[in-house]
Amino acid sequence: MKRIENFNFKWIFLVGIVILFNSCTETEEEPIKTEIPVDTYWMYSSSCLMDFEENFLNQQSIRIADREGLEVINSCSDEFPEIDFDNFFLLVTRIESTQFPVFRGQGLFLKNDIELVYEISVNISDFQTVGIIYCFGVIPNDFSQNEIKVQVYEN
Repeated sequence: MKRIENFNFKWIFLVGIVILFNSCTETEEEPIKTEIPVDTYWMYSSSCLMDFEENFLNQQSIRIADREGLEVINSCSDEFPEIDFDNFFLLVTRIESTQFPVFRGQGLFLKNDIELVYEISVNISDFQTVGIIYCFGVIPNDFSQNEIKVQVYEN
């Protein structure tokens, strides 16, 4: 009878150790993420935007805070809206891929109540050609002094 009790005790002890070990390890939880409603737009690059390309030397995103900075974009697109620069600025992100990118979505999020992140989602196709997408977020001036991290998700 003692042999069975020892055997059961060892199994119970072993299972307890495994449970204790698993409960003590850190699990990586998803950060709390709140979407901040903003107007968004996007367009594929064209020869019309070549003059605009020089704005992105060594950087992925720029901020445009006046109408002058928007002139080239407006001349390339009839659909681009008027922006009230007294209340908003434009965050422009350039995404380039050697395989043609397909736009999926974008938005501004507040993560863990402290970090502003502009998320962009694209699918990378099998088509072997350079593709450039410009993503535009019309951001309230309340966030003009904040750092906005741009994160691109490629599927």
